Amino acid sequence: MSVLKKRKWMLWMLAIVLILAAALAIFLQLLIHSNVPELAKGSLEQRYAQQGSYPVKVEEVESTMGEALYRIYYPAFQGDESYPVISWGNGTGATPDRYDELLTHLASWGFIVIDSYSTTTGTGKEIGEAIHYLGKENERENSLFYQKIQMEQIGAAGHSQGSTGVINAHTNYSSGSLIKTVVSIALPDLKHCDPEDVYNTSRITAPFLIMGGTRDFLISPVSTNQIALQNANASTPVMMGMAKGAAHTAIEGNGGNHRGYLTAWMRYRLLDDQEAMKAFHGDASEMMHNPNWSDVTQANMADL
Repeated sequence: MSVLKKRKWMLWMLAIVLILAAALAIFLQLLIHSNVPELAKGSLEQRYAQQGSYPVKVEEVESTMGEALYRIYYPAFQGDESYPVISWGNGTGATPDRYDELLTHLASWGFIVIDSYSTTTGTGKEIGEAIHYLGKENERENSLFYQKIQMEQIGAAGHSQGSTGVINAHTNYSSGSLIKTVVSIALPDLKHCDPEDVYNTSRITAPFLIMGGTRDFLISPVSTNQIALQNANASTPVMMGMAKGAAHTAIEGNGGNHRGYLTAWMRYRLLDDQEAMKAFHGDASEMMHNPNWSDVTQANMADL
């Protein structure tokens, strides 16, 4: 091959590589970033996506060695009020900072939200331990959280690996019966799970909300979420929806597309909020007819 031809061949190869790299970059942007649609004015989704009425405080919990263990978001305590709990499961490699705005938002609606600093939450162990910690604090007289926690009203919600963790916390541990509702967000396909993180939705006995995103093509596609719903226990109330434009990390930051209905679900299930119930209750529910959501499906939701 002549020097000239070799140079032309190399330029062609370089051009092809650059084109492929650009295409890959665009594809990765689609996977990572989300388009948050405008919420319908006056909708329940919009209402619960707005900040709640409680001012929020944050408590950091460390071990005796100074290791960060938990971050707890809670409504500024007034009088003898007590509050339900949400135990949060981080995605792989994530810490509470990744979800700070969202967890603050949930606390503003009247929840005590606890998030461990664990970056591997798939087994559910850390999520259950966080609940156990709050249970002890609720009984310890000199604790900030003494008699402030409604231990009979506990929910678990998690993102990605953390969504396998909240399922496993409920199904694989004796303390799982304390969890009264489970929410998976961007639930990974089983092929992406480590053996110790494998989940089984047929064992869930608490009301189960499955939230995904239409741009989560690889880790949590529509089919994965549908299988989770189809495999659920025949008597378990379960609802699924894919947020349009939401990628795998849409829940990070302020909760993006998922914030409104995640908040409403927790209000419905843990605080018996009858207004929030209308977002999910039966075929006429708002989520079933919301154009911002696709593949919305429910089972055993009509009478609960």
